[in-house]
Amino acid sequence: MRELFAFLAGYMDRNEAALAAVTGGGGKTSLLYGLGRELAASRRVLLSTTTKIFRPTACECRDLFLGPAKLCAAFIGAMPPASLLAAAAGEREGKLIGYAPEEVCALAGCGAAGAVVAECDGSRGRSLKFYEEWEPPVPQSCGCLFAVAGIDALGETADEEHIFRADRFRALHGMAEGAKVSAADYLSYLRHPEGPLKNAPRGAKKMLLLNKWEGAGEEARREFAEAVPSLLESYDAAAFVSMRLNILYDCRER
Repeated sequence: MRELFAFLAGYMDRNEAALAAVTGGGGKTSLLYGLGRELAASRRVLLSTTTKIFRPTACECRDLFLGPAKLCAAFIGAMPPASLLAAAAGEREGKLIGYAPEEVCALAGCGAAGAVVAECDGSRGRSLKFYEEWEPPVPQSCGCLFAVAGIDALGETADEEHIFRADRFRALHGMAEGAKVSAADYLSYLRHPEGPLKNAPRGAKKMLLLNKWEGAGEEARREFAEAVPSLLESYDAAAFVSMRLNILYDCRER
């Protein structure tokens, strides 16, 4: 086992990725701030979103900028060499309103920050989700895309408690109402064109993060370990992780 966020920071550095996008199910916000803090030990780091996220707590990120992307670039550029800044265009009803994907690309490209990490999805904390036509708004210049899926949905009923927009998820994947999410259903979702890799840039390194692995049963662990070769036909890497515990249990790369 290794520290997850340190591993992901190293993965970004190894692939020379100045911009990372985070998509998928529950665990994205923990990843955003955990990875941000790790990266900020050695550079200026900008955290943002292309959707909406809750205002960070003081423990997650103390410094917050609200305003246009052009002013954000100057703000982050004036911060100390090793620092962490969360930024968004504005705030409404307790949530930060993100920048357009093109603006996030520009912020990463201007060089004011040594790394930019953007949360590009919303799932209301559910482990899996159905994507609307416009989702997820991924910056197309990102060098890494981290797609999160909660393993805790496996074996559970495919309902709103576990899946965001569950009825449309079931229709897309041919599941009956009341059906439980089997390993075959789950793996089909991970590889589906409308699944976690929707809108992923062709040139980005794509890593699947199977979250909440600490709670997975022996059978689930075996089934997913056996499925890794097929997953690596779609992803550059597949990792078994706990965002909450900051643990990387295992990672396989193509």
